[in-house]
Parts: sequence; structure tokens; C-alpha cells
Amino acid sequence: ISLGLAWPAGTMAALGVFTVTMLGLALTPPPRSLLRNRPVRMARTVVFAIGLAGGGAGLAGSLATPELTLFTLGGAVVVGAVAALAGRTQHARILGWLFATVMAHGFVLTTGLYRDIEPRWSAFGVLTVGAVLLTAATLPRLRHPEAARETATVEWSGYGSALVALAIAYDSPRHVAALLAAWGAVLGVAVLRPTDRPNRARILFWSAVACEITAWWLMMYLADVTLPEAYTLPFAVLALLVGLLELRQRPDASSWVAYGPALVAALMPTLVIVITANTSTLRQVLLLLGAVATLIFGSMRQQQAPVVIGGAVTAAAALHALTLVGPWLLLIPVGLILLLLGASRERRRRAQDGLRALREMR
Repeated sequence: ISLGLAWPAGTMAALGVFTVTMLGLALTPPPRSLLRNRPVRMARTVVFAIGLAGGGAGLAGSLATPELTLFTLGGAVVVGAVAALAGRTQHARILGWLFATVMAHGFVLTTGLYRDIEPRWSAFGVLTVGAVLLTAATLPRLRHPEAARETATVEWSGYGSALVALAIAYDSPRHVAALLAAWGAVLGVAVLRPTDRPNRARILFWSAVACEITAWWLMMYLADVTLPEAYTLPFAVLALLVGLLELRQRPDASSWVAYGPALVAALMPTLVIVITANTSTLRQVLLLLGAVATLIFGSMRQQQAPVVIGGAVTAAAALHALTLVGPWLLLIPVGLILLLLGASRERRRRAQDGLRALREMR
């Protein structure tokens, strides 16, 4: 301004002041807490205030044109990334990560507006920022225990980016479904990262499963799919996968933990539909075949959950099928009951032994 230079010289000068001061503070070690170093600490505080003032002035001046705005936001991302990766103190690195994240969101959204891209599509760019942050959390430096606060900052910044992306595309279910599917894949990759916190990996895995299931349900709903099994069977498959992984990590786990949720999700909704609604014969036959296969699998593997669930569903579906054929067939269950009551003592003893064997199953 003193030299009488035309715009945007003043804006570029303010941005230069911001860059020099902030990187100067981040890339130099702070003085030790000694009395003679107090002037240096005060000077760093003054420099920080000057940097904020310069950055604010530069950002305000850059709003005059879209090109300069994009240049400023992109440069701010670079400044924040340099401070985050090369900062001499943890405090400087944390501030660098947060600043780079916010500026990256602004850069993506501004680019979308400049290119006449709908915000719902720009949400995928914001989600990409979150994926980059979760990837950055795998840096070797962030695996040390003393970097726990910085690692948490990077991870939660990534999760925040995902929430921002969903908030941007909230009015478009199709884009929300695609965002959930993509974020579920990102979380699934994050689970594979070596960690000494098994609870964190379990939470990430279940979060990835929830994202993928919700995305699948939204896609089926938008495609006007009315088949209930299209919504329940994918959840059952994922629940079975989770159970098998849990059984692999804990071989002594109960079969109810490994197979229970998956079998309930796969068989019970269809059983309720078969009993309460006038459904097709094909669904009833497939339900019976699935229940019998589950019962056989549980018997062969000595697993309690498949035996109990498969046997209960088989009995309920078979009795319901008999009631549909004719009222007189209701006498068949009565005859079976009388036959069981009139069995010999040896048969009752064998039944008790079988029940005891069932209880001993995992």
C-alpha cells in the first residue's frame, strides 16, 4: 500500500505475512521455560497475532475473485499440511491438522461452486479429505504412544469430514447411499491397520458394517425393491462374517455369538412373513430348506445355536404348512404328541441324553 502497488499486491503481501509467521512458529522449537526466555515467548505470541491478522486480511482480500480465492485456500492447505507434518511441537502439529482440514473443505466446496458442480457432488470431495486423513493416521510417527493426542485429532478430523459430507448431501438419498458405501469401504480399510487397541478395531468394523447395510437398504428402497429378504439377507451375511471373525479370535466363544444374530436375521423375518401373510409357496419351501440345512449343519458341527434355531424354524414352518393343506391334518401333531407320550422309558432316557448333549454344545 505504501508503494502504491495495484491490487492484489496488498492481498498477496498479507498472505505472505501469514505464511512466513505461521511456518516460522511451527518449524522452530519454542524456548525453554526460563525467566530469561520470557521475551522470546512474548515475541512468539505477538508474531502469532500478526500472522492471524495477516491471514484474515489476505483471505478477505482474496474473496474478490474466484481464482484468487481458490489460490488462497489451496495455499492455506499447503501451509497447514507443512505445519502438521513438520511442526516441532505437538501443539503446532495439531493446529496444522485442524487448519488444513478446514481449508481443504473450503477448497473443495469453492471449486465445486466455481465449476457449477452441485454441492451433493462436492460432498464426495469432502469425503475424500476424510479418507486422506484416516490414511495419514497410519504414519509411523503417529503410532507412538506420545502422539496419541495428535493421532486422535487426525482421526476425528476424518470422521468430521464424513459427517460434513453427509450433511451436504442430506437432501439426496442416492448420494447419501453412495457416500455411506464409500465411507464403509474406507472404515473397512482402516480396520486392517495394526493397532494395540482391539476395541477400536471392533468399533470401526461395526461402523463399516452399519454404513454398508444402511447404504444397501437405501439403494433397495430407491430401486423400489419390495422383497423383504433383499433387506435382511445382506445383514445376515455380514453378521455371519462378523461372527466367524469373532470365533476365530476367540475359539472358546459360544455358537450364539458366532451364528445367533446371523441365523435370526436370515430366518426369523421370513418365518414371520410366512405365518402372518398369504405368501408364495416358493418362499415357504426355501424357508424349510434353509431351516433344515441349518439344523443339519448344527448337528454335524455340534453347535447349539444352529440346532435350536434351525429346529424351531423347521417345526414352525412345517406346522404352518400342514395347516394350509387342510383342517384334518391338524390331527397329525396331536398323534405325534400321543406317540411321544406313549414312548417307552428307554426312549425318554435317550431324549434326556440328547437334551443333555444339546446343552453341552457350544
